[in-house]
Amino acid sequence: MRALTSVLLGLFRPATGFDRAGAATRWLWMPLLALLVLSVAIKAGVATPLQTAATEEQSRQALEREMESWPEEQRRQYERDMAQFEADMGLEEGGAMQAATSIAATAALVFGVLGAVAAVLYVATFFFVAAKTWASPVRYPVMLTVAALSLVPHAFRNLLQAAYMSATGTWLQHSGLGALVAPADPMQPPGVAYAVLAQLDIWVLWGLAILFATLLSQTVGFARKRAVTALLTFVGVTGVLQALPTIIASAFMGAVM
Repeated sequence: MRALTSVLLGLFRPATGFDRAGAATRWLWMPLLALLVLSVAIKAGVATPLQTAATEEQSRQALEREMESWPEEQRRQYERDMAQFEADMGLEEGGAMQAATSIAATAALVFGVLGAVAAVLYVATFFFVAAKTWASPVRYPVMLTVAALSLVPHAFRNLLQAAYMSATGTWLQHSGLGALVAPADPMQPPGVAYAVLAQLDIWVLWGLAILFATLLSQTVGFARKRAVTALLTFVGVTGVLQALPTIIASAFMGAVM
């Protein structure tokens, strides 16, 4: 318990808290990872039904706009086909949405948990290699604790966002500062600015500050210049990797629209 308290001190005084944890830094990544995974599960459970409803509403509105140009007979045929589809699938009114929500919730939970674990492994592996190259060799479990501690602010963000969405019934569609540059029409692809700004918020900056300070701790032992270089390299590589899917998807959507 004392070790966990010490490392949580690392949220505000990272180097001091990490050094005080001592040998416990070899196993503290486990409760920290559990906190991150729990926060992801809670957020997914709250956000997925809201996201499914919002997405369906956006699709319905887009379809209604398109159907305005259809002949009356074509619209009636479409409605008959949709009614027949739900009957064939054994779905009552609204059943399709319930089925979609259930599938989406399961997928969000599974991929969210896997993403949380992958994030910890990615950060730990990056700086484990960096420590071997630029600093004193550090045990991998210690780097797992460094990584998990740096992602605790992300867990706080998940819990706060889940509380907000639960209280307001509003799905938070955009990550980070992405809402500032998101297209007004949700059917339009976002741009490069969105891909970059969606990665930035106060929680990410807090996590990077924790990461930098723990690199300077006696336990890890990075020199300040080496820590700056390692962190900037990490930010650059991670930023590109996270932005690429959005940029590629936007380019593809722009090509087909």
